[in-house]
Amino acid sequence: MKSLQLVKPHLLVAIGIPGAGKSTFISKFAHTFNAPFIDYAELQALGGDTETAKKIAAYTLDRLFLTKQTIVMDGRGNTAADRRELINLASKHGYVPVFIWVQTEPATAEHRAVHAKGATMSLSEFDERVAQFQMPGKADQVIVISGKHTYASQARMVLKRLSDERPTVAQPKIVTPPRRIVPERGRFIR
Repeated sequence: MKSLQLVKPHLLVAIGIPGAGKSTFISKFAHTFNAPFIDYAELQALGGDTETAKKIAAYTLDRLFLTKQTIVMDGRGNTAADRRELINLASKHGYVPVFIWVQTEPATAEHRAVHAKGATMSLSEFDERVAQFQMPGKADQVIVISGKHTYASQARMVLKRLSDERPTVAQPKIVTPPRRIVPERGRFIR
């Protein structure tokens, strides 16, 4: 396994409507890079309600922030209030919060979430969750990926954006004087 080494530790949070492919992508991404992974839906299943899941997630994040490793999270951040809360929490601990918005068209997402083999969501639950989703604003740091691309191309897109954030050492610029033609000789000189 590779480890995700960034200049500053990040909190990567997958967001999007149900069936977009965010859980599939983010769990594989965490596994690929051996990153701590928090699955909010599993916490809700353990705690039984949203408030208990929030408390468990906050407790778990608080402990993971001590590691200064990049953390990957799924299932939170679909509302502006959730994103603000995660941004404040991550920033307070020296983490860079980044939201990975997995997008696909609603018909494909509905099929995956409601009608595909193994789907556990009803159409009314799907519609309710889609209605609750709030698109990220300009203040949110967001990486947009397609829920229809391969994992490899999705991961490359995320890694490219994360590596673009790293500061680079300025290289000295070598300036070469322009070449000019000496008319009477028909050749270039410097």
